[in-house]
Amino acid sequence: MGVGTQSTSEMGVEHRIKASDFTVQMVVSDFNRRIQILDYEAREPRAMIRGLVAEARNRGYGKIFLKAPVFDRKALEDAGMVFEATITGYFSGQPAVVMSLYLNDDRMERPFESEQDEILETIGSRPPDASVPDLPDGYRMAVATASDLEELASLYGTVFDSYPFPITDPEYLLSTMDSHVVYRIVRDTEGVVVAAASAETCRRHHNAEMTDFATLPSQRGLGLAQHILAALEEDMAVCSNPNLYTIARARSFGMNRVFYNRGYTMTGTLVNNCHISGQFEDMHVWCKTLEPSRQR
Repeated sequence: MGVGTQSTSEMGVEHRIKASDFTVQMVVSDFNRRIQILDYEAREPRAMIRGLVAEARNRGYGKIFLKAPVFDRKALEDAGMVFEATITGYFSGQPAVVMSLYLNDDRMERPFESEQDEILETIGSRPPDASVPDLPDGYRMAVATASDLEELASLYGTVFDSYPFPITDPEYLLSTMDSHVVYRIVRDTEGVVVAAASAETCRRHHNAEMTDFATLPSQRGLGLAQHILAALEEDMAVCSNPNLYTIARARSFGMNRVFYNRGYTMTGTLVNNCHISGQFEDMHVWCKTLEPSRQR
């Protein structure tokens, strides 16, 4: 593949591959069994994909995926990739296409597809309700600080059997908080962290991924996720990141309903994209652009 460098990151191993026809910045993840392209330049996309396929097969991975400008879609399809979703506004207001390549049949199997379709049909059968429920008496929400991270990591460890990124590690949470992620938490009447979510910002492209939603089972049905999401949207308006998206578990009725209610549009499905709650799962992409009146 040419000259490569690598460094260990919390979510896998980050590589930079520089060859005669392309340069790729990517993360290889044994846990998620995939290669995720972070950035690339390719005069010859076919050569890039051939090299990535060889790398993935050597590691026993089942998937390669990337976010690309729309004008690269045809070349990537000609190289063997398939279109899975659009992220509207991803590149500073311009859309991105999510392109994937599967290396084995197992990674393409979708045993829960009909269940996921029924969830979407049920959610879409009612008009969206963007209202923000009040927090229960005695509950309070705040932007998380370093002093909250032990409890936040514990919440994530309780809610998720597995997760694509090490959010059960307080040091990982601190590193992301210090660089580009806003975390919000809700505490109950006893001061226990019972719900949380984050906005992962990209200053380069003025977008943010709304992610890491978790609510203790005993606290579900109180509207905590929708309350946090509305607050994170205001945070993003303040810091001029109007282009919002999420990658939500396709089998989660509650989370897909939250984004539907808040005016997000579903734009595709990433098949078996990551390992979460003990297995590989499909993820739905939902997108929203904040109205100019809300942008600062």
